[in-house]
Amino acid sequence: MKRLSKNVGNEVQMTWTVSVRRLTLGASVILLLVLQAGMAQQTSITTQAPSAPAQKAPQQLGSVNPENLTPLFRETATTKWLADHRVRAYGWLDGGYSYSSSGYGLLNVAPEPTRFGNEFLLNGAWLIVERPPDTKNWSWGFRSDFYGGSDAALLRPMNNFGPQDKHMGTDFRQLFISAHMPVLSAKGVDLQLGRQNMPLGYETLMAPYRPLYSQTYFWINFQVTATAAVATLHPANSLDLLGGALIGYNTVFEMRGRAPDYIARATYRPGNSTRTTFLGSVFAGPKPAPIAAGHTDSWQTIVDVEARQTWTPRFSQVMQASSSWASKDQAIQGATSATHGASSIATFHLDKQFDLNARGEWFYDAHGVHTGVAGHFGETTLGLSVMPARWITFRPEVRGDFSGQPSFGPVGAANHSRNQLTAAFDVILKFSAIR
Repeated sequence: MKRLSKNVGNEVQMTWTVSVRRLTLGASVILLLVLQAGMAQQTSITTQAPSAPAQKAPQQLGSVNPENLTPLFRETATTKWLADHRVRAYGWLDGGYSYSSSGYGLLNVAPEPTRFGNEFLLNGAWLIVERPPDTKNWSWGFRSDFYGGSDAALLRPMNNFGPQDKHMGTDFRQLFISAHMPVLSAKGVDLQLGRQNMPLGYETLMAPYRPLYSQTYFWINFQVTATAAVATLHPANSLDLLGGALIGYNTVFEMRGRAPDYIARATYRPGNSTRTTFLGSVFAGPKPAPIAAGHTDSWQTIVDVEARQTWTPRFSQVMQASSSWASKDQAIQGATSATHGASSIATFHLDKQFDLNARGEWFYDAHGVHTGVAGHFGETTLGLSVMPARWITFRPEVRGDFSGQPSFGPVGAANHSRNQLTAAFDVILKFSAIR
C-alpha cells in the first residue's frame, strides 16, 4: 500500500522500448479477448430461435459486471456441470495512461493507483473463480482472485511471488473458503476464512466495480487485504452485522505485528430499502493499515461511516467520513498521530452508454503518519464512463490535487508543488467464461 522505499533512479531508467513492449503484449491479449467476445455475442444472437414479441424490458443503466456477461465459450458438458454447481469464472483487463503536470515517473503522495506520470500502465489482468454459497441452506463455497499488473506491484503483500519491479507484480488478491449456515436468524450466518478484502470504505481495487480510474486518499491509505476469519450475521432483513479477526494488513497466512487486528461493521437499510444504506466500521489493532517510513505505532484505530443513496434511477451518491489514530508514534515523541477525511462520489446515468462521475475529497494527515507529508490535502475529479458494449468500459477523467504544503511531484525531486493536475483514461475489457 505505501511505498516505504522510493528510488527515483530506477524510475528514470524506464525506457520507451520497455513501454512499447508492454503495450504490444497487452494490446495483443486485449485484441484476442475482443475478437472472442464479439464472436460469442454474435453466436448467441444468431442461434436464438425466433420468438413472439416480448414486452420491452426496463432500460439498464450503468456498467454491467463481468459475472453477468454472456460466457465467451459455447456450453459444454463440463461447463454446464460447473454452472449447475454454482461455479463461475470471469475477469477483466484494465490498462490506461496518465498525464501529470508534475512530470513523469513515480509520483509522490497521489494519485493512486495511477501513480506514474506520463506513462501507460497495465493496471491489472484478473481471473476470478468462485462458488458462492447457497444463501438458503447449509452450503459451502470458495473464491480465488488472481491478478497481475501495476496494481499488484503497488499492493504487494508479505510472502509475495512473481515480478518484483514497480510496474509489474502478481498476487492472489483473494483466496478464501466460505460457508452459509441457516442458524440464529432467518437469513442465517455467512463465514469467510482466508485472504480477503477488508470491508472498509466504498471504493475497491477492482476496476469494474468503481466509478473512477483514480481513487481517494482514504483508499490509498486504509483499504487493505488480509488473511482473516470473518462472520456476518443477518439479524433482520434491514441489518447486517460483520465481525472478524485478521493477522495484519497485506498478509498471506503470515502474522504481521505482535497480535491480531479486529474489524466490525454494521450495514443498515431503513425499512429494508434498496435506495438508502448506512454503514459504520471500526478497524483496530497493532497493524491494520500501513504507515509511512519514519513513523511507528503501537495501536491503530480507524473509524469510517458512509451513507449511500440512490436519489433517482439516474442519480446516486455516496458520502463518507473517516478518522484514524496511531498511538505512540516515535516520530512525534510518542504522541498519537491522527488523520481525518471526508468525501462524496456522485454518479449520473446520462443514458445506458454514458455515466458522468464526480468526486470531491478533503483529507488531513496531521503528522504525515500515512501520506508521509504532514498537512491538508484535497482533490476533485470529474470523469466519464463510456460503455459502447456490455463488455467494454472507457473511463477518461480529469483530477486536481491540492495541498496546504509542497507535496506533489516525482519521487526524489528537489522541489514539490502544492497543486497537481492529472488527465487520465483507462479501458476495461470484461469477460465471463463460466456462468
